[in-house]
Amino acid sequence: MSSKGQKCAHPVCSCTTIDRYCSAACEAMEKTPDVDCRCGHAGCKGKAH
Repeated sequence: MSSKGQKCAHPVCSCTTIDRYCSAACEAMEKTPDVDCRCGHAGCKGKAH
């Protein structure tokens, strides 16, 4: 997870990234924003860790 940039585009994810998404998991979940985040980053507060 990058400390610079913008918030990940997945609504549930709390990570910041220089890209649109912080991980492939968030990009894959783009169409299901109500699902818990599964990016795996330690600092993410997206519930599913």
